[in-house]
Amino acid sequence: MAGTVSNRNEEGFSAVLEAFQSVLPDVVAVPMSSWTAEPEDSDKTVQVKAKVHVPSGERLKIRDKVVDYLERLIDKGQLNAIGTIVGKKNQPNKEQFDLILRQEGNKSQVIRIEIKPEQTGGARGGSDNTTIQEFALAVFLAIRYNKFNDLVYDPSSSKECLTEDDYIYGLSMVDGKQKPSVEKIIELDGTWKRSCVEGANKIYKEVGGKGWRFLRGDAQLDDGSIKKAYMRCKDKPEKTNLADENKWNPSDIWMVKDGCQQMLQQMLDAEGTIDCLNNFLDLAFTDTQYTNKSGKDVPAKSLIGISLKKLGKTVDLKVMNPVGKERLKKAQGVIFNKNACIQSLTSFSAMDVYLIYGNQNRTTSFQARNFGGKAKGDWKLELVGVTAAQGKVQGQVARDLMEDAGFSNVPGEPTFADCDPNAPVSKKKKITDEIYNLLKKYKAKDFSTAKNEEGNMKTQINMKDASWRYSKLCGLRFLDWLSGLGAGRASRAMKELYLYASSQTDKSSVHFKLF
Repeated sequence: MAGTVSNRNEEGFSAVLEAFQSVLPDVVAVPMSSWTAEPEDSDKTVQVKAKVHVPSGERLKIRDKVVDYLERLIDKGQLNAIGTIVGKKNQPNKEQFDLILRQEGNKSQVIRIEIKPEQTGGARGGSDNTTIQEFALAVFLAIRYNKFNDLVYDPSSSKECLTEDDYIYGLSMVDGKQKPSVEKIIELDGTWKRSCVEGANKIYKEVGGKGWRFLRGDAQLDDGSIKKAYMRCKDKPEKTNLADENKWNPSDIWMVKDGCQQMLQQMLDAEGTIDCLNNFLDLAFTDTQYTNKSGKDVPAKSLIGISLKKLGKTVDLKVMNPVGKERLKKAQGVIFNKNACIQSLTSFSAMDVYLIYGNQNRTTSFQARNFGGKAKGDWKLELVGVTAAQGKVQGQVARDLMEDAGFSNVPGEPTFADCDPNAPVSKKKKITDEIYNLLKKYKAKDFSTAKNEEGNMKTQINMKDASWRYSKLCGLRFLDWLSGLGAGRASRAMKELYLYASSQTDKSSVHFKLF
């Protein structure tokens, strides 16, 4: 049975640990990689049985050095034991030894150590070994979350050593394809085990929480909805500089709050643009719960990606593409304010239309207007208060963004030539009538809706230059389209625009890098 080493066997067990630490201070991560122990009153010969994994070519050399160390302790009276036996009766070169603790009648009671080869790179390396290494971190993380204390790199007592039951439990908490056996995790080379031990402790300290499951290439989330969402969104609404999924998010494993998997999967499946996908991961990463007024709430601290690099004796954990909490807070509060838009709408003075998503003023809005001057049409939506170039959303990009997000019937722009006051009469009239009807519909400032004023209103529209007519009509069309969506969907559309316009990154997403 795996369990606690009895008091009468603890001295011998600790001496074996000490011997391995002395012989291999920088090689073996967890000296007792797998062990079982008998209870206090057991009369069995083998009281403690343990496996130690070391580099394959050094097994006999390490065995002999450890045995020599134990014999010296016995000779000096520092270890209360009878002696050691190497190998087996008929296999003297067997990579194992017994530490004889005592004689009970005609029967010896021993601690038996089997020295096993660890998995290294080379012929057994490559992608298979990488898979095992990544699963191993997840396994050690699960073990750490199941224990009350940090895992120990150089254990000095049985309480600090991991048992086979620990590994079995850890692997049971990890979901993924190509899942290795417990033996493969146990056999992993010492330096990687040390990396996993130190990494698991670091992640536990920084991330905390409880109720986690761990994913490495599982079909539902990691290699399922997350991968599919990236492939669907990576070039929407426009081509990004993301070469592949690793450029977007290089996480090798994911931590997911148990019970949230299905909800998160459904939310991921609904994302249509790269900025909204990244916003989703930001919300799932942060420990602050934000109320999403334009859609479903994402559970805080429910999905966390971790990129693993081989570690040394010291480790660091860094947040890559960190969550901008102020931006995140603003994004969750984006609500299309139809009334404020209408109250802000002017008739014949300015060419712009303000699409307001916050309070009753223009400080939280998009200024929609022509940026092409008098000579051409270049309609854009500019996020007020953002000075960077990405604060502007070109008209075609805005339409693509909306369509990628699942909206339909997004209005296009009129041609600049048709908006020229010197255009053919039929085209000129069509543009004038559309502007008139929309200004009337939304009761623009200084605009008379009286029947006897219709001619005067249209005359003023006719007198405006091409830039004004083009700009005003573009803004009015977009306002009209948003107004027809209904409050919830209009707010979601505005949130998409906000996330895109306020993004200052290369579109990579938040994750931890363990290095």
